[in-house]
Amino acid sequence: MKYLVAIVSLVFLAGCNSKDKYDVARYYDLHQQDSVLTSIVTYLFTAPPYTQMADRFKPEHRGFYSNLTQKFSILKYFIAEDGTHYFYVMRPSARVAEKRGVGGYFKMDKNFKLKDFHETFVTPIVSEEEVKGRCSFLFEEMVNHNLDKYLSMQMYVQWPNQISYYDTVTYEWKNKPGVLQ
Repeated sequence: MKYLVAIVSLVFLAGCNSKDKYDVARYYDLHQQDSVLTSIVTYLFTAPPYTQMADRFKPEHRGFYSNLTQKFSILKYFIAEDGTHYFYVMRPSARVAEKRGVGGYFKMDKNFKLKDFHETFVTPIVSEEEVKGRCSFLFEEMVNHNLDKYLSMQMYVQWPNQISYYDTVTYEWKNKPGVLQ
């Protein structure tokens, strides 16, 4: 009987440890995941029609972004010991059959409000399989603070590039001042 309990315990523990350490479900239930994704989408996507980009964070626009979450998915998520939340999200692109991957980080207050949001990289438009597959290693490199050496690899990263940077005031990719396109 002792052996049976020990074996069952080991199997249970092995099952717990085999769960993906970057699965958002480790941190949030489905409702919370949707709320976090809605907040991320607010930073990643354009403003609602007839709304300025600076006004996209107003509470009255949350429904607009919530309706968009079905087109996005959190592929990887990790909360570091210092409270930094890292994400890798698949988002739609202009091409219907293809997607983009977006990686970044933020802090979150106790009311699930994001702050210090930063997009670190955006992949080129590729197939969904490539976003989930070959490009996903960028997330772990970001979490491990080892991403810089990959940012110039155009087959994995479209932004940032030689002419662009992420503006952490407006939360948009912009062209570097003085650089011609």
